[in-house]
Amino acid sequence: MQIFSALFVFFMLIFAMPSQTMAQQGLEFGLSGGGSYYMGDINLARHFYKTNWNLGGFAKYHLNGRYDVKLGAFYTSLNAADADFNNTFQQIRNREFETSLIEISAQFEINFLPYEIGDMRKYSYTPYLQSGLAVYIANSSQDVINFALPIGFGFKKNIKPQLVLSVEWAFRRTFYDYLDSLSGEDLGNYDPNYGVAIDEASRHQQTGFRYNKDWYSVALVSLSYTFKIGGLGCPAYYDY
Repeated sequence: MQIFSALFVFFMLIFAMPSQTMAQQGLEFGLSGGGSYYMGDINLARHFYKTNWNLGGFAKYHLNGRYDVKLGAFYTSLNAADADFNNTFQQIRNREFETSLIEISAQFEINFLPYEIGDMRKYSYTPYLQSGLAVYIANSSQDVINFALPIGFGFKKNIKPQLVLSVEWAFRRTFYDYLDSLSGEDLGNYDPNYGVAIDEASRHQQTGFRYNKDWYSVALVSLSYTFKIGGLGCPAYYDY
């Protein structure tokens, strides 16, 4: 995941370089739905493990044919259990968690190809990259409100002059190691929070991985309605 993050930032910098773009601005409002899953101390590497439904909405401001600003929110739930994995460490630890999660995010999207609202021919589709900052609320965390870094990619297509269908897969790298109620630090530091006595036999037992922050990911399908500032132009241009 660290390598993925580095590559993502590299490509974001490339596509953020100045380029010739269409002077087209507009607004977009939509609904999204799909699946969410967790990766962390319990699920180290299995994508789409215990995927749960999510539902959300968003608004975009199209700066031009290359760049968009997006505000979004969604609700989902996350869960995981050591019993689902075969390694001995997890079988002995035998921990599990479940939480609801609400996210609000502000993101910047960069289109690979020139894209224009309302166009049904040459500029009607594009892959895109996205990143920004998210705030999430999870009832499993000691600190209920935390921050995450969204990084992802997607593809969008105008299916009608004012309707856009898009799909995306994005990761949320949190700045927190307790989304799953597990931490790799000395259990003695968390004695009051666990509510049980920590003896010498268990004091240095590792329950998690201290330097690995938790992640959650979303795969979404979205349908949105667009408003081009200044109108859609001549209807004869569009291919219905």
